[in-house]
This record gives sequence, structure tokens and C-alpha cells, in this order.
Amino acid sequence: MGYSVQLKQTVLQKVFSGNKTHIQISKEFGIGRSTIGKWLRDYRKGDSIKVQSTEKRPKDWTAEERISALITTGAMSPEEQSAWCRQHGIFSHHLQQWKQDAVTSMTTSPRKGPSETEKQLQKELSALKKDLIRKEKALAETAALLVLKKKAQAIWGEPEED
Repeated sequence: MGYSVQLKQTVLQKVFSGNKTHIQISKEFGIGRSTIGKWLRDYRKGDSIKVQSTEKRPKDWTAEERISALITTGAMSPEEQSAWCRQHGIFSHHLQQWKQDAVTSMTTSPRKGPSETEKQLQKELSALKKDLIRKEKALAETAALLVLKKKAQAIWGEPEED
């Protein structure tokens, strides 16, 4: 895990102030004690605090940067392309993937309207909705008749049989 130079300097200043133990500083900054110990040993040896690499990972490149890289490397020989990739911290297969992605996104034609399958599904959906509404009305009517029948029985009682 990489830590910024500012964070390393701040942690080392806290260590040198002597107000807190390494354990307390470790908990305060969420950094392992061994990491703080390594920074301290490096500092005492005279090593400067190492600056993290500023190279971006291939997945951090924006679309514009990817297209620019493809344009730049498009006319290069494979050897020149490999050298350019090493210089910029990527591999040639990243360029190939970006090229394929660009071509794929350009070749997908915009749809002009719903396909035949979608039209068929829309008709089926419409028919099912109509059927559902019809059945809900029939169910409501049946429930109303049952309620009326129970009320009639409550008022007049059960019909007598001869």
C-alpha cells in the first residue's frame, strides 16, 4: 500500500516529538507499527522518504488519453510501440484492447426502432394487461356478491327447506 510523502513526514514528526508511543501513532493514523518502524529506520539511515510512482494504471487512463495513445502509437513499428509502452507504464496488449473497444463502440449502429421481437412482446404485454383488468373486475364483482349474500342472510336468516 502506498502512503503519501506528506503522511510519512507527519507520522515521523509525531514520532520525533515523543509525546505518543508508536502504538498510539499507529492507531491514530491507521498504519501498522512495522511500517512506522521501517520509515524510522530508513530515515535514520539517511534515506530520503521514497516518493510514490506517479504512473497511472492502465484502467485509470481516460478515454481521451486512450485514443491519443492509439493515435500516437498507430504508425509505430512493434519495437517502437513496445518502447513507448514501457515509457508510459502500460503493455502493448492494453493498446490492442483499447483499439478493440474503440472499434466495437463505433460499429454498434444506433437502433432505429423496436425489433420484431420487441413488438411481439409489447403486444403480448398489452393483451395480458387487458386480461388482468378484466379478471380484477370479475373478482371485485364476486366479492361484492358474497358480501351482499352474507348481509342478506344476517337480516333474513337462512332460507327454510321444505
